[in-house]
Amino acid sequence: MQPLLHAAAATVLACCATLTLAQPIAPATNPVSLTEVLPYKGAPDKALLQYRAIQRLKKRFDEADSDGSGSLNREEASKAGLRFVNRNFEHIDTRQRGDITFDDLKAYVMQRREEARSR
Repeated sequence: MQPLLHAAAATVLACCATLTLAQPIAPATNPVSLTEVLPYKGAPDKALLQYRAIQRLKKRFDEADSDGSGSLNREEASKAGLRFVNRNFEHIDTRQRGDITFDDLKAYVMQRREEARSR
């Protein structure tokens, strides 16, 4: 179970990094080190970092959902600057509904991660 959790979290982390890189970088007004954010000293826990990456990705998804429907259409993804989602929209939208849920996005990212690992 734990290797599956690690694989899923790593996949979402990779997606979050991809989506983050697609956005303009704003200068940090008050940089914070990772050790200040974590509740303990020492090496950061992978599961905690992966959980936070998932939460950031979910937040970006929710912010892009301008109509509050719980899903994104291509226009919302484009307006929000989610280039990864916009470029891969047809592949993420496996049911061809014209919109994607956060679960659809996570499933696509996990699939891409597994394909990359198998190469």
